[in-house]
Amino acid sequence: MDSETLRTVADLARKRVARGCSGAHSDGMMRLGAARALTQLAVDLEVSAAELERRSGSGRKRSQPTNRT
Repeated sequence: MDSETLRTVADLARKRVARGCSGAHSDGMMRLGAARALTQLAVDLEVSAAELERRSGSGRKRSQPTNRT
């Protein structure tokens, strides 16, 4: 898995936490502590992505649009 994919999954986990905690009634997952677990997962994925980039020496690469004419 590449660092971009790891960061995407981390972002999805954070969005799920934000969505689950925003309503008046939290769903069963949030009541069982999923917010804490998802937040920790997001942190772990970010750290893994940074380590993967450090080891590859490539730095954080984002796809850039190419201007071909």
